[in-house]
Amino acid sequence: MKRIWAALASVLILAGCQEAAEYEPSIYITEAQREQAKVVTISAAGEKARFSISASQIVDRDTRVTVEVCPELLESYNISSGRSSILLDETLYDFSKNEATIKAGTNVSDDIEITMNQPLDPGKFYCLPLRIVHTDGSMPILASSSTLYLVLRAPARGKGVYIGSGNKYVVPGFYNQSDLSALPEVTLECRVYVENFQNNNPYISSIMGLEGEVCLRFGDVKIDNNVFQVCKGDYQPAATASPCSTGKWYHVAGVWSRSTLRIYLDGQFVTEMKHKGETVNLSTVHSSPSGKIGFGLGCASIYQGNRPLDGYLAEARVWTRALSANEIANVKDLVVVDPQSPDLLAYWKMDECEKTNYQDPNSSWTINNKIVDQTGHGYDACGLSGNPSFKEATW
Repeated sequence: MKRIWAALASVLILAGCQEAAEYEPSIYITEAQREQAKVVTISAAGEKARFSISASQIVDRDTRVTVEVCPELLESYNISSGRSSILLDETLYDFSKNEATIKAGTNVSDDIEITMNQPLDPGKFYCLPLRIVHTDGSMPILASSSTLYLVLRAPARGKGVYIGSGNKYVVPGFYNQSDLSALPEVTLECRVYVENFQNNNPYISSIMGLEGEVCLRFGDVKIDNNVFQVCKGDYQPAATASPCSTGKWYHVAGVWSRSTLRIYLDGQFVTEMKHKGETVNLSTVHSSPSGKIGFGLGCASIYQGNRPLDGYLAEARVWTRALSANEIANVKDLVVVDPQSPDLLAYWKMDECEKTNYQDPNSSWTINNKIVDQTGHGYDACGLSGNPSFKEATW
């Protein structure tokens, strides 16, 4: 036994020595250590995108590092990100200094700046692939963090509709539709701005969906009232480590795949729960002595006044497939989506409405306004208010 423990100790010591021997101080792009793509929103000419160069230890003399634009890398970036980025044309920017210096006694350079010469077109990703090509220091270039994709986008401007007790929306076109009753994959996503989180039990602010089937919401008796949660039955993952705030727009998404329920906040994966292969029913109409309700926007339950959102919704969409992490990030950054995108079931921009007046036989609501489904499928969202208010937004 002593010989066995001695042999094991020798192996561990040797492994530790090998790991120590493999470490080598190096030069790299600071931002690329975290993520290879840096998304920057450019609103006007003269605005800048910035990045810097780092050394993994303090340098003992001024160390110059040269960076070049590498257009040939664009295709591989688009494939890996699922984007259709276009190369940032050299007439659109000024890259006056492609060399950075890490000064002696430090390990991070001053920022290298890309200055925009004119505004960008909204609805597009522009990409500038950059790579370290030379350093005059003694440290080698760290290949895995030597490339950075600067991804630039123009801000999108739009509106969101106010949701509250007096203006909630249902989608009668979903009701009792057999082809929506057993979907193996579904994605719900939208933009939401909260005025006030619910302070009464069960502390729920409904965003979209139908409780028991699948819904996005803030709060619950088990979590704080400002925590984003996605629910389907007992599957209820929540972004407990990332509470949300009032007075701020968020992009939220819930993705029901064939094996997991995943949630995303502002384009970033948060957490997931595995499930047993159940399907999603978007066609259900729930009944209670107090009324009926089906799939809703700003409401999702027959209980407690439908647990309304006190805030605004915009760019709400339902997909009949599980969007990937890249796709969620893309719709978050680009904001606007092609209404004819494959598997896009319904799309409510929530930026305008049509006045109407009729009685919904399922919800017993008097419908006073309608928000048109952009896909042309006819799944219009029907609301209570005859004159809803809207909030201007920039994303």
